[in-house]
Amino acid sequence: MPSMLTREERLIRSKEAALALLGAGRMREAVSSMMTDILEGSNSALPHEVHAFGICAAAAGDTRAVREYIEGFV
Repeated sequence: MPSMLTREERLIRSKEAALALLGAGRMREAVSSMMTDILEGSNSALPHEVHAFGICAAAAGDTRAVREYIEGFV
């Protein structure tokens, strides 16, 4: 059954889930969760560099940058 959520509602839920993972110290899972949600729900192709930023931030343990990656989607 297709989701009845709007794009904005899906994005809010995705961000909330990813930020909860980040808050639990699970940076890599936070980026992975956000990336998966964006790739599954997006009608437009994003440059790979957008996701590379999140992946590199998580690999470096940079909580601030991971938060920026998550919150940067509009």
